[in-house]
Amino acid sequence: MFSKYDVYTTTQSIYCYPDTNVLKNKLNIRDNRILKTAEEEITLIKQMELLKNPIRGNFTKTHLMNIHKFIFEDIYPFAGKIRREQISKADTMFYPPNLIDRELDRLFAKIKEKNMLKETNEDRVFDNLAYVMAELNIIHPFREGNGRSIREFIRLMAKYMGYDLNWGNVDKIKLLEASIQSVDNYRVLVNIIKIGVNR
Repeated sequence: MFSKYDVYTTTQSIYCYPDTNVLKNKLNIRDNRILKTAEEEITLIKQMELLKNPIRGNFTKTHLMNIHKFIFEDIYPFAGKIRREQISKADTMFYPPNLIDRELDRLFAKIKEKNMLKETNEDRVFDNLAYVMAELNIIHPFREGNGRSIREFIRLMAKYMGYDLNWGNVDKIKLLEASIQSVDNYRVLVNIIKIGVNR
């Protein structure tokens, strides 16, 4: 989420057109409002496609990057690529770019080591999903589109373990607030994810 918050960089972003805060895009749109509308329309279609034909993978860094690439490849040249500059949103400072790969590797190694995908205890399933979601959020591996990519990744994790997670069931404001709070306490996302699961 975080969509209602602007992304901040300390200098001119390497991802933006010179002297602007408009992300360089394949549509060559130079107005943020128009770009935001186009992005939402295009990515909504892509996300609907993913419900029918999800990105296959083994819940690795590559899997996450492929999800991001699919959702954003028609808009941004950096689709599927790790962020190369420091960013923050509101009061949240995300991991610096030189640590992103290391932190992603650490997280995905933990998923494997703890056999999270084979967990059968429901409470631990939701705790694990919340943990992974919060970790990916604070790492914020991409320059734009982290929320959508992370939610799709978590949806697929849940589905693999037998849970039908529908983010449309979750209030957007509550999800946003929980995502921000998860920086300090990932367990705030547990109930949010439970709300999203179709019973």
